[in-house]
Amino acid sequence: MNALIHNIEALLMNSGCSLTLYETDNLSNIRTDESIPADIIGLVVQPNEMVFQVKANCITERPIMTVEILQQVKPEDLAYHNEIVLENLLETCKTFIYKAIASGIFHKITDVTLSKVLESKYDANVIGWSIPINWILIKNDEHCLPITSPPIYE
Repeated sequence: MNALIHNIEALLMNSGCSLTLYETDNLSNIRTDESIPADIIGLVVQPNEMVFQVKANCITERPIMTVEILQQVKPEDLAYHNEIVLENLLETCKTFIYKAIASGIFHKITDVTLSKVLESKYDANVIGWSIPINWILIKNDEHCLPITSPPIYE
């Protein structure tokens, strides 16, 4: 899983994020407080779910991850200003997804559904987009565990 996290962090940096973080969902609130208003934050949230993909007598592990691309806004700002920030961050999201596809390290990436991150989620008054990541690294065979027959009870 470390290879997946490092690849996603590198893609975020190459997509225009000036601050990349990998953190649990509980501590990400504290870490986003370390940002400055100019930072575009690429937050990789530690996975809370895992999928075991079973095929060809093999089990591969696939974490279900979330990446958030965020930026601070002033709490008293108008919705118009926040809309401009969200549109700019949407371009960063597109760049991130494009670079993930172009990297060639993931199996086919299809439609990606983004969710808006509201400024009430974090104390740092950040807004942005949440991207679910369920992409599979092409080189994922190091986690392949052969399926053995369970004992037969009579």
